[in-house]
Amino acid sequence: MALALLVVAVPAGAQDTIKGTLTGAVADDLDNGRSVTNWTLDTGTRTVKVLPTTLPALVPENANVTVAAEQAGGTVVGPVTAASPQAAPALGGRTTAVIVFNFATDLRQPWTIPEVKSNIFTAPGSTSAFFAEESYNQLWLTGQTDVDGDVYGWYTLPTSPTSCDFSSWASLAKTAAAADGFDAAGYRHVMYVFPAQSVCKWAGLAYMPGTESWINGEPTVRVTGHELGHNLGLHHAGAWFCKNAGNQAVTISSSCVLNEYNDPFDVMGSWGSRHSHGWQLQRLGVLQPSNVRTVTTSDTYSMTSALDSTSEPTTLRVPRTYAAGGEVQDWYYLEVREAGGVFENFSPTDAFATGVSIRVDDDPSQTTRSRLLDTHPGGSIYDAPLRPGETFSDGQISVTTVSAGDGSASVAINMSAPPLDQQPPSAPTRLSHVLLGAGLRLSWYGSGDNVGVSTYSVYRDGVQVGSAASNSYDDTSVLPGQHVYTVYAQDAAGNLSPASAPHVVAVPGPKSVALKSGSTDRSPPRLRLVRHRLRGGRLQFTASASDRAGIAQVALRIDGHQVRARRASRLSYRWRPRSGRHRVVAVAHDRRGNRAVDRLNLRVPRA
Repeated sequence: MALALLVVAVPAGAQDTIKGTLTGAVADDLDNGRSVTNWTLDTGTRTVKVLPTTLPALVPENANVTVAAEQAGGTVVGPVTAASPQAAPALGGRTTAVIVFNFATDLRQPWTIPEVKSNIFTAPGSTSAFFAEESYNQLWLTGQTDVDGDVYGWYTLPTSPTSCDFSSWASLAKTAAAADGFDAAGYRHVMYVFPAQSVCKWAGLAYMPGTESWINGEPTVRVTGHELGHNLGLHHAGAWFCKNAGNQAVTISSSCVLNEYNDPFDVMGSWGSRHSHGWQLQRLGVLQPSNVRTVTTSDTYSMTSALDSTSEPTTLRVPRTYAAGGEVQDWYYLEVREAGGVFENFSPTDAFATGVSIRVDDDPSQTTRSRLLDTHPGGSIYDAPLRPGETFSDGQISVTTVSAGDGSASVAINMSAPPLDQQPPSAPTRLSHVLLGAGLRLSWYGSGDNVGVSTYSVYRDGVQVGSAASNSYDDTSVLPGQHVYTVYAQDAAGNLSPASAPHVVAVPGPKSVALKSGSTDRSPPRLRLVRHRLRGGRLQFTASASDRAGIAQVALRIDGHQVRARRASRLSYRWRPRSGRHRVVAVAHDRRGNRAVDRLNLRVPRA
């Protein structure tokens, strides 16, 4: 169904400064690779909705901000700045309460209370153990009444989940737990765990930064570690998907799209429970200053893995682009991984252990999504790292992996002479859009520059979602809701223009399907994903779904990219895989909005 779009004009000159505490409610649809974030500002006297055009790094202990606001209806639009210098979240044992509940119309208890406690607090593979391992025992979860963790429940809420009213569920759950001694004031985090509810189109939801999180039927580190990461101020670990002028996949170009969860080696992706990468660890405050080395001259540099605590460099960062004021806008972050511990339990011959991974990360003082670069584009993201003897170049900076393995790496970095051109382009102007079958096409008037503009960076809600070589960008992943777009121009020397004026768009969702009776259909469709081997090394995937209400759509994703979708109950797709690991996910929605997911994990050996 096509989405109708409504532009909300931001009146010129209607600007004010508003102070308060900023919180984003991040809903993570991990299996479909998409999220929704709703930002609100608590001024002390009222709560207002915010569409940020920039976002500072914030932590739950200090989320006070100033918004240079323009009004778009009842929504505040504008850049957000932190009220005080950047700080990391408080380390040590973070008191956490887990409240487990079900509903009057859904009495399932998929886990015992001891099982929940083990998953979150006490098992070697628990959420607490994950944070302790990646932080060198500087951060872990604990309880207020029991150092091994506080779990309250089971409680049956006196309500039926006909809609995803997570806030009301939390209020009811806290009231029920109070009878057993629960007091929210004693905890830094409160996590709500309940049996999977199809009315909630997410695996987990959390306040970023904040204290509360909701786990929809999957109390694994993949979800709980991810949501607590949001509580601590971390955003998603994604990957760039870039193409050249010939529409061929390349490592980086002027035309890229963000796949926001597609970093398989970071818990803030959607693939599993790997340690956070260096930029995230830096923001958590668990690295020593000597662990992050800033590269400013051409030379050969060495680094070690961040598996164990060390004073040696574990991350190299190279400045990539510069803001209009001359400060670094974003960096290349380089690292090598090492197998070990409970959560870095991959093969020592894995590409991330025998090569150097490269990510584009904004300055740590900003909140945004990281972008893993695939140095072997067109195949599995698992082979993204740069192997020994290979070179990555963006035309200004080149990186050659000299050696990598056994927890260390050496790279030769060649930086071109500082550009004589330090003049940024002018800001893009007159943003507009047109409706597409899925999403929208954003257009703008081009920028001027003394040498020439090479690319435009497109930001949605304060986070970069892509780049374009021309004066338009197709945002096909935008979800229903109100969003703000800004665009920056970049020249060949890496200078960035000031931001364009914000362009606010309201994207309504599809019309809901009325139920035929007073009962609520919360049953997901039946879905089966199978594969068949074909001649020539090809594979055929077939996804088949059925439901009494009828199937609205079946979609297939490979390694985070949607490759086919049909408004039918069955689809097939033929694919020639490259060597490496791959994840294939089928998703089916029935006509009542219920969702089912089936997955296949593949390992294709090298020929």
